[in-house]
Amino acid sequence: MLSIEKIFLKLSSDHTPRWVVLLIDVALCAFSYVFIAFVILDFTFEPYGTAWLFKTLSMVLFFKIAAFVLTRVYQGLVRYTSVSDAIRIFNASLISSLSVLAFDFFLYFFEKSTEFYIPLSILLLDFFMCLVVLSSSRIVYKLLYSYYKSSPHEPKQNIAIFGAGESGIITKRSLDKDSRSVYNVVGFLDDDEKMVGKKVEGVNIYSSSPTVFVELIKKYNIHTILISIQNIQPKRKKDIIELCLKLQVEVKNVPQVERWINGELSLAQFQNVNIEDLLDRDEITLDKKIISREVSGKRVLITGASGSIGSEIVRQLRFFHPEKIYLLDQAESPLYELEIELREKLKFTAFEIIVADVRNEVRMENVFSTFKPQVVYHAAAYKHVPLMEDNPSEAINTNVLGTKVIADLAVRFGIEKFVFVSTDKAVNPTSVMGCSKRIAEIYIQSLNEYLSKVGDTRYTQFVTTRFGNVLGSSGSVIPVFQKQIKEGGPVTVTHPEITRYFMTIPEACQLVLEAGAIGRGGEILIFDMGESVRIIDLAKKMIRLAGMELGKDIQIVFSGLRPGEKLKEELLNDKEKTIPTHHPKIMVAQVQSYKYELAYREIEDLITLFKTQNNKSIVAKMKIIVPEFISNNSVFELLDEEVTHKN
Repeated sequence: MLSIEKIFLKLSSDHTPRWVVLLIDVALCAFSYVFIAFVILDFTFEPYGTAWLFKTLSMVLFFKIAAFVLTRVYQGLVRYTSVSDAIRIFNASLISSLSVLAFDFFLYFFEKSTEFYIPLSILLLDFFMCLVVLSSSRIVYKLLYSYYKSSPHEPKQNIAIFGAGESGIITKRSLDKDSRSVYNVVGFLDDDEKMVGKKVEGVNIYSSSPTVFVELIKKYNIHTILISIQNIQPKRKKDIIELCLKLQVEVKNVPQVERWINGELSLAQFQNVNIEDLLDRDEITLDKKIISREVSGKRVLITGASGSIGSEIVRQLRFFHPEKIYLLDQAESPLYELEIELREKLKFTAFEIIVADVRNEVRMENVFSTFKPQVVYHAAAYKHVPLMEDNPSEAINTNVLGTKVIADLAVRFGIEKFVFVSTDKAVNPTSVMGCSKRIAEIYIQSLNEYLSKVGDTRYTQFVTTRFGNVLGSSGSVIPVFQKQIKEGGPVTVTHPEITRYFMTIPEACQLVLEAGAIGRGGEILIFDMGESVRIIDLAKKMIRLAGMELGKDIQIVFSGLRPGEKLKEELLNDKEKTIPTHHPKIMVAQVQSYKYELAYREIEDLITLFKTQNNKSIVAKMKIIVPEFISNNSVFELLDEEVTHKN
């Protein structure tokens, strides 16, 4: 047999028909009018009689129904009653009462009576009582619904909302009205001490100090913290997340207002905290005027456009209104996905897709002659260290030959600026990949120096940007860890002491744009990567963010350094120094210069070795061009031993 609770919830979940809501409202109005008439007439109908009561009741209900239909009072979901519903009820009651009053005045003057057909006192009190009864019925219904939904049969998880401002209040209201919510808000946490001790939506506001934070979590057995501050500082957010992870409390983000669907927040929009939130990096401030001056109204070519860096450069560039962006890559599927994103999601159409290989000089010449780009961002590269260690010829073919082809064509077709995306692995390289990028750096630097000495003021300016790992890129450990954690582990870390510099993809690409804009040719611009991060610490945090416990739910295993991999990355070698720029996160590296004629000859010889497919000869030549290239954990360490033995 169904209980009252189950019957109530069943009716609520099925959404009460509108005609039923209208019928209930009319019945409540009828009760209100009869009750007021009884009270005003001392519980008798003298001298009016019962016939008068039924006549006037019919007249009043006629105008009430007409007003309800006009204002659509009955169409709102009663269990989600809000201020807007109360306003509709007020409007309906006012319209109906004024209509009855007008009709009463009409009868008074038409029949030339000495008194009103319906006493004005009854009409006035009926207006207020209807207002109270209709509003109260909805509030009672809403409270009953909330009570039954939170009954012991469906226990809820206690949560706290960080931020008692407008966003926090909206978050609580969204949780209260969402029937799928399993959360019970037990408190707000806020940095503003002036708000501490007050209440919002009937919930206490507590200090966000670590001591109070810990006490509150223990007192209420809080399961989740919702961060609901729109413009929270990265460091503050990191501190909150770190504390929650330490206390094994789940953390979720409330998205920015502009991401709310149709301006409303729902439970489904709450986001899990990302590892990026733990980087403790301040927001980058770009000099938009400088960047706009470089690319606004110009034709821009991006190689490797479908990759992590290339695609984000596209997304960032669209804000600076280039005439057209040419997206070049040999990977057709990722290019197609990027095209769909730009057209359908970002509503950006000033671009053209080019499927091509940067190593193919004939094809690239056609691209330059057909589209006549003015600025080039060269991001196409092979970047996976272990793969390139096993395939040195391909590293040379793409990272060196590909860069040389694009650079030479840039000069030939009078490109204004060539921005080369390099890597910190080019510094004191221990891998084939890192060395191949360093050789590419040497070529475009020496080419820029050569062009500057020729004396043509219109020569192409070559600028190199050098930075470390980016979170979430195809070569990052983050996607690997995420996949391993999702599959239950183990999470594989190469070495317990391995460290890396990290920044987010948007951050890296914003700095690439600014560095490219401020560069005047020949510089290697390096980015402030912050503090290096131990990979094992990163793995532990990702495990905790996934709600797992290390050693209980999942394990970390050490797999050993991969071929070409080193423990610590560098942004400068020992002989290099830096000078600051106007941007605090961008510095100019003072590096060793190379004569173009010598660099050209050596690199041409290296490219020619591709035809031999002799990996040993190729890597040996790379070590001649870049003497600081010392292989690590690689079969090519033998070449270093041979050189040492000869010396």
